[in-house]
Amino acid sequence: MKRFVRYVDQTNGNYLPSQYGRCDREVSCSYFYSPYDDHTFADQKVVRIPKRKVKPIFIQRELYKKSLANYRQNNFVRYLHTLFDEEKVNGLIKRYHLGTSTKLKGGCIFYQLDLEGNIRRGKIIVYNPITGRRGRIHSVHSLLGIEKRFYPEWRFFGEHLLIDKRKPVAIVEAEKTAIIASAYFPEFIWVATGMKATLKIEYAQCLKDRNVTLFPDLGAFDDWEQKADELSRICTVSVSDMLEVNANANDMAKGLDLVDYVIAQTN
Repeated sequence: MKRFVRYVDQTNGNYLPSQYGRCDREVSCSYFYSPYDDHTFADQKVVRIPKRKVKPIFIQRELYKKSLANYRQNNFVRYLHTLFDEEKVNGLIKRYHLGTSTKLKGGCIFYQLDLEGNIRRGKIIVYNPITGRRGRIHSVHSLLGIEKRFYPEWRFFGEHLLIDKRKPVAIVEAEKTAIIASAYFPEFIWVATGMKATLKIEYAQCLKDRNVTLFPDLGAFDDWEQKADELSRICTVSVSDMLEVNANANDMAKGLDLVDYVIAQTN
């Protein structure tokens, strides 16, 4: 039996004739017939088709556990060893559940673990082990051949740490920055948006009723200040202008982030 998603006439809310629609069964049926594909459909009314909901595919726990090893082959972990001693590096690995990719040589897996314990996504980045510069970027879902429509909704990297209610929260863009900043400034819980565009209230419900400080990359201050207005509906939020105040023209041209600046100042 088909599960059928039908077109709706937006002028009156009624369904169009039953031949117009899409079968919602993922594997055994691919029926899809739009009224605009039917040249005999004379009454060209504005219609919409409801968005199909699919069950997201989370990363399997066994796959995740197997990746929590082989850190000598993990370029990002190797880079951390140029900054901190072994005990500190091991603490950072454990805190952020860093994985090692077997598919991308040298790749580090930055998992998005939510407050419910789901392993939502895994971004794989290959860093230079000496300079810490970012190279190739991939994802666990794409390497597993999973279609994007089955990807779970985005979450901030480090969300799982927010089970701790005692500390204020600091937000940066890059996963690398959150991890390293957590070693320099342990008075905050550090999370990362993963991308500038994902600093959105729909991904930020984990911040409800928290005290939050945003640390934008150089050049992103105005944009993140606007985002802060949106986030202020659910949390107490401020935007740090430390980089904007202290950066010189060369720093601005490079678009440095917080950790870039801190490392440059300490070396």
